[in-house]
Amino acid sequence: MTGVSFASGASGFDPLTPTLSDLIDQGGRIIGLVGLPPLGCLPVVITLTLGSAFHNRECIESLSSVGFDYNQKLQNTLKAMESYAYGAKIVYADIYTPVDEMIRNPTQFGFEEVHRGCCGSGYIETTLLCNPTSHVCFDASKYVFFDSVHPTEAAYYYIFKALRPIIDQVLKNYS
Repeated sequence: MTGVSFASGASGFDPLTPTLSDLIDQGGRIIGLVGLPPLGCLPVVITLTLGSAFHNRECIESLSSVGFDYNQKLQNTLKAMESYAYGAKIVYADIYTPVDEMIRNPTQFGFEEVHRGCCGSGYIETTLLCNPTSHVCFDASKYVFFDSVHPTEAAYYYIFKALRPIIDQVLKNYS
């Protein structure tokens, strides 16, 4: 294995990223995989899918259901794989549910903005387009998304809290 690269350019395939079998063959014994968020709620997806980027911004349920269905299939596949994982533990981490909860009940988590990011316009910018010269909102903790794809530190905190029981179980049972 030459290294691990998670930069597949959204193609879903990167020849440098190892497969689960590669990780197990290299001695991996606890392997975590994170599911997809509600894709139809990402600000960039809303912007590129809706006819108007500025009005009636809401989650596109048909696209979110794609992420949900993928997560179900991933979980089923991981359970099936565990039987021939040669002693490795494969752990699924659900981020769909906590992100969905934050978007559907923002005030419960202290958020005011759920359909656009804090950086730039919040509608399309991500990675390189959010840089030290970009406009940034005054209080990122009021936003679910920092840019048009990635959660803010405040949102990641709630995602971590949702995943904490899984993390604790893995540390207790497999370390």
